[in-house]
Amino acid sequence: MSPLLWKLLLLTFVVGCTSSTEPMICTREFRYGISIEIVDAIDRTPRADSATLTLRDGSYVESTTQSDGLTMLGAGERPGTYIATVAHPRYHTWVRTDVVVTSDGCHVQTVSLIAELERMHGTD
Repeated sequence: MSPLLWKLLLLTFVVGCTSSTEPMICTREFRYGISIEIVDAIDRTPRADSATLTLRDGSYVESTTQSDGLTMLGAGERPGTYIATVAHPRYHTWVRTDVVVTSDGCHVQTVSLIAELERMHGTD
């Protein structure tokens, strides 16, 4: 095959793959932007049951106490740059800043974090 033909085939492939006129097809799936496992920093036991998760992005604030015992979810289908805070009665408050949730055009891309909570003195 001639070098010119190779170049034309390569050009057709590259242009064909990057300039699609087909519409994006999205699923109806609902995705959370942030997933946080909440554990004790010393023994790694799950601690989400009594925790409160608060997410802030500018003036947007979301708070939840719902969990599966280990994980808390938030920022459902909402891209942004968040401050994530986990509060628990027997632990110091855990804070993570600049949690960036992006979107692929259809859904958010979930950011998974682990909040290792440190016990307050006298709460062993």
